[in-house]
Amino acid sequence: MSAHTIFGLGNGHRIDLLNPCAADYADMDWQAEHLAKENRYNGSTIGKCYSVAEHAVRCADAAYEATKDLTLAGYLLLHDNHEALLKDETTPKKRALAELATEHFGVLAENVLQVFKLLEYRHDLAIHTAAGMPWPPAPEMQIQIKHWDDRLLVTEWRDLMRAIDHPCWEPYKHIPPLPFRIKPYPHWKMAKWKYLDACKLYLPSKHKGYQVTDGSASCAPQG
Repeated sequence: MSAHTIFGLGNGHRIDLLNPCAADYADMDWQAEHLAKENRYNGSTIGKCYSVAEHAVRCADAAYEATKDLTLAGYLLLHDNHEALLKDETTPKKRALAELATEHFGVLAENVLQVFKLLEYRHDLAIHTAAGMPWPPAPEMQIQIKHWDDRLLVTEWRDLMRAIDHPCWEPYKHIPPLPFRIKPYPHWKMAKWKYLDACKLYLPSKHKGYQVTDGSASCAPQG
């Protein structure tokens, strides 16, 4: 553990961002609050606040309504939880940093992008271990997770981005939006409550293991 990679939470718990573990993610309350305060699309939904927590709940709700698959809904509820600590870094920002690394230090851009993925993977592993869910999910489950995440993106872009052109729309042009219109929750507290309610609904055998930690939990570093 290095002091330079430790993040302190408001509840007193400290998490080594380089070596997270399941105990770090045992408390869903702080995750729900962080995600409820984190804006999707870097806040570019003009005149509206739309959080990562709301995105996750809407993903899980839409998938469950269509499939009645609790496991799929659970994965979708957790699919962006690493952003509770790592933030919703936009793909253009990641690519800009990667290109700068190539230009100035000779590091291949794809290697820099892989570093982001490796860090996210460590947190995803800790998050899903805390929830008692395998990570990574089975290949067929990964396909379903991406399908519903993409459908939400298409729907959000239609409803929240004022129909402006997406710079890289080609992969999404054949994906149908959801039939309903998204009206964002009026306050981050509602997003937090909705997220915690969804945990009880979509992680029924898992959420009992979550607890509000007092900051004293510890874990061994992961490789």
